[in-house]
Amino acid sequence: MKVRIASPADPWPAPRVAAYTLLILTIASTFSYIDRIILSLMVGPIRQTFGIGDTEIGLLQGVAFGIFYTIAALPLGRLVDFWDRRAVIAIGAAVFSLFTVASGLSREYWQLFLARVGVGAGEASLNPAAYSILADTYPKERLSGALGLFTMGAFVGIGCAFIFGGVIVQWAMTTGPIVLPIFGSIEPWQTAFLVVGLPGLLMALWVTTLKEPLRRGVVTSPDGRLRPPPLRSVLSRIWSHKGLYIPMFAGFCAITLNGYAGTSWTAEFFKRTFDWNSAQVGLWYGLIGVMIASVLGALAGGRMADWVGKRHADAPLRVAALAMLFSWIPSATATLMPNPWLALGVLAIAQFFTTFPFPLAAAAIQLATPNQYRGQTSALYLFTINLCGLGLGPLVVGIMNDHVFPAADGVRYSLALVNAITAPLAALLLWIALKPYRAARAQNDAQD
Repeated sequence: MKVRIASPADPWPAPRVAAYTLLILTIASTFSYIDRIILSLMVGPIRQTFGIGDTEIGLLQGVAFGIFYTIAALPLGRLVDFWDRRAVIAIGAAVFSLFTVASGLSREYWQLFLARVGVGAGEASLNPAAYSILADTYPKERLSGALGLFTMGAFVGIGCAFIFGGVIVQWAMTTGPIVLPIFGSIEPWQTAFLVVGLPGLLMALWVTTLKEPLRRGVVTSPDGRLRPPPLRSVLSRIWSHKGLYIPMFAGFCAITLNGYAGTSWTAEFFKRTFDWNSAQVGLWYGLIGVMIASVLGALAGGRMADWVGKRHADAPLRVAALAMLFSWIPSATATLMPNPWLALGVLAIAQFFTTFPFPLAAAAIQLATPNQYRGQTSALYLFTINLCGLGLGPLVVGIMNDHVFPAADGVRYSLALVNAITAPLAALLLWIALKPYRAARAQNDAQD
């Protein structure tokens, strides 16, 4: 497919077009995270239905979702580099919404496992395509802020999953099973999947109203067509800049593991340690820990990087490293607090800082990578961090709950230990990447 390439004289998209693009992509991100996170509120009922332990729940939240989320990211990243990015997102949104509905119709553990695999495959399309679109929609000096707003959608989605999901789960638990035509009786937790999955199909249609932006800083073939470089060329370029990409990817792996471990098990921490129900967890943790602390952190991280970027070319990584260092003590101690309100307050401080890096990772890759390599490099980045963070974070905590801290409230110690290790490790790795990042950024700026 031939795509439109920008010339140096072409203006950036009008502010209203850029704002509309950012709005739709942010809402799409919100929907994707609602579908992804809702399972964490239903750990108890799912365990009871299938007679499983925390390890199997960790597999559902991490490995099942992460398998195709990571694998599908690679071909989808290549597709992003030469195909209509709106179509990539719209099709992916339809897929993850349909498989969320399928999660609610599952009758066996293996069926739910496969449905979560499908959700992961659909969601793999969103971030590489959205990063690429936003990098061609916003000038470099405004990109970190725009990506901060986009990333905010993830945390709004997580917050909505907890707040509204908690209400839905609690309502479903009080009303009991319902009977559907053809499918028969379904459990309350299955109803929650259906309620959050179906609206995503409308979201997929809305994405098609976006305007595909001109691609900037792209080298075309002699026939004027955009031909993405082969994967071996992308890998070769990453290896030639290994001093940047290895510690940067590893640092964000540690951050992702930290984040998904918490997102997957914090609801159970409040339930098991303080006897909160789903509605209480959804309201208070979803509101304070996610909708306020995490959303403000994502916004502050992007804005801070734009401000620091006026003096430091390595601003995205510099700000991310310092934020993880500031998060270390609160993230390692939040789940050890003696009452739920103190735990919630310390957790909010931790999440404010640990969400700084999420938009900054995307910004760092876009700013240090030539346009024709961005989709596949972003896909490799997502492959790496999700294989490690998403695949292992929920599973590691589940295994520790079953075998290291098997007491009823053992999840609090599992989370504390994971956070105590990952936060300083991430800060160190990102700091190591600062100098090579500056060199790669200067080289890329000279090509644009």
